[in-house]
Amino acid sequence: MLKERLEQLFDLIAQHIPSEQIMLAKKEYQKTTGETYEDDKSYNNRMSLFLEWYLLDNYKSGTEITTREKITDDNRSNWIQEHLEVCQDIANNIQALFEVKKVRDNSVTVVDLFKNNKYHIDEDDSKLIFRKNDIFQGRIVFHQEKWHFTGHFCFHPNKNQGFIKDEVKKISSLYLSWEKELSSLEKELSKKIKDSRKNIKSIEKVKVKLERTDSISAKDKLTNELLNQEEKNRQFEISIQEIEKKICTLKNKTIKIKGQRLISDLINRLSYMNLKWERSRQIEVTDIYKNL
Repeated sequence: MLKERLEQLFDLIAQHIPSEQIMLAKKEYQKTTGETYEDDKSYNNRMSLFLEWYLLDNYKSGTEITTREKITDDNRSNWIQEHLEVCQDIANNIQALFEVKKVRDNSVTVVDLFKNNKYHIDEDDSKLIFRKNDIFQGRIVFHQEKWHFTGHFCFHPNKNQGFIKDEVKKISSLYLSWEKELSSLEKELSKKIKDSRKNIKSIEKVKVKLERTDSISAKDKLTNELLNQEEKNRQFEISIQEIEKKICTLKNKTIKIKGQRLISDLINRLSYMNLKWERSRQIEVTDIYKNL
């Protein structure tokens, strides 16, 4: 089972992290999620959510590498293949706020509210865990041709779905703008590559003509044309490299890292609201789920 494999893997990874480093990360995490105590009902679940965040969403300072990626790379030659395979699968995990659309005996269909993507998840205890229209924090992993939950959730009260969806919309609209920008850059790149290939063919044709002519005036004319075409091609190469760099930055630094941080920050803020609700059921939940 994936959940058991993940627990084993997380335990293994945690062994390579100094305890003081974990405590510092926990303190940073709880700035947005709230400090959790052992007598909280959800203490164990919240500690598991913290560990997932620390290993999978927390980027090493000044890098584009997560804690899990760094430790995995450092220990790749020492770990068994099973651990490496799970590491590879979890690299493409999706953490989101999901809405339940359909519950079956051994599976559940959910929608990622940030990106409006639908997923069919294998879950043996689906009818015990989920109800239609639930909104919850969760994380999914594609493993052995199926989607699975990591097994740790934070369910939010139905009464506050309007507030939650409004907060999600702020981030999803950003994702839409980034996707539009990415699509525009990719089209521009495709056109530049196409034009560059046409220009290269023109260069080859000029070279052939240059080899075949004996006329000095024709050679001069073709030589100038060749120089112009080659300069044009250098400009194409510069433009292509610049667009590729913009695409790489947009995909990695903006969509992947900045986007995931925005999602994590909202998920963690909502988790803190949920913790307050857990501790203070006498307070109207709408007075807890709100922006200060």
